[in-house]
Amino acid sequence: MDSIGAILKGAREEKKLPLNQVSSDTHILPGYILAIEENRFQDLPGEAYCAGFIGTLARYYGLDSGSLVAMFRGVPEKERSAPKPKPKAPVVKTEKKNKVPVILIIVILIIMGAAIWFILSGNKSQEVVAPEPVAQQEEPKANVYVMNEVLFERSFAENDIVQVQLGESSSEIACRTIGSSVLLGIRSGNVLLTPSQEKLLDLNGDSKNDVKVTLKDVNPEAKTAIIRIDRALEAPVPPPLPAISIAAKPESIIMHDKGSVTVLASPVKRNFIMEVNFSGPCMFRYQADSNKSAEKYYKAEDQVRLEVADQVRVWLSNAGHAKILIGDAEITLGNKGDITSEKIGWEEAGDKSFNLSIVAMH
Repeated sequence: MDSIGAILKGAREEKKLPLNQVSSDTHILPGYILAIEENRFQDLPGEAYCAGFIGTLARYYGLDSGSLVAMFRGVPEKERSAPKPKPKAPVVKTEKKNKVPVILIIVILIIMGAAIWFILSGNKSQEVVAPEPVAQQEEPKANVYVMNEVLFERSFAENDIVQVQLGESSSEIACRTIGSSVLLGIRSGNVLLTPSQEKLLDLNGDSKNDVKVTLKDVNPEAKTAIIRIDRALEAPVPPPLPAISIAAKPESIIMHDKGSVTVLASPVKRNFIMEVNFSGPCMFRYQADSNKSAEKYYKAEDQVRLEVADQVRVWLSNAGHAKILIGDAEITLGNKGDITSEKIGWEEAGDKSFNLSIVAMH
């Protein structure tokens, strides 16, 4: 009976598919595919990942994924897990020799050394110098800047604050978090800025825009961002966008069985917030709008929050450990061990309105 690796490798070679193409279509790393074909299951991240990869490859080649996964479940544990460490070499005990003469010589030498030191020191009292106290390192404090001029541009760190003078009063702009984007805090809530993006802000709640903020540059590693604040404007705050209607709450949707699901409906296309909460280990990759894709391994209680203008593409490994929240909708894209890829974005409806839909990409 052929092994799991031999069956999958034979199916790939029969279809004349190179590793890179299979990896691109299934979103499984080439090294993982090769490890499965060579039955080196211990080189994969874990049993749940391995079972998911085997099921995905089987479906991709048109094989019976259930029987191959069941075959993998029946592989002995020692072949699926990392090899056990080799037992340590036994310690050979040797007979203790009589160490009394050696110890006696050492004691005599110590006594002689102490006597010589006492004679040379002349019984002078030694001044004891107390060690200087180690200064405690203070936690970095937030910088507070006052903006009196029309144009203000500088490098900010997390928790830095700008006080913008507005007549006889002032309002604050706080730099809350810095990553690939920057989250600013103002009186009415939080504002997310992506690189090169501009936004008008009403700081004091009088329905008039007070400043225009621009994210000029961001350094995620150093947690710094160059932000420009310009208050040479007097444009009214735009009217609120039409309300978004929320579709029936979809819970635990398995996208392998669904072609498209509508989450929200709106008369106009507008930004939406997507939160991803993780309940266990999961590899998550996403590409929002035209930005570069980001990929990271997440664990239980981790969270990702994105503001999306048009669409976001997501790839999940071990999808059952990720729950996506959009408005009041809670979406689960797969079961534990599943590997999924979906597009979440606006689609124009027949009546010129827009639906926010989830569409499977495989």
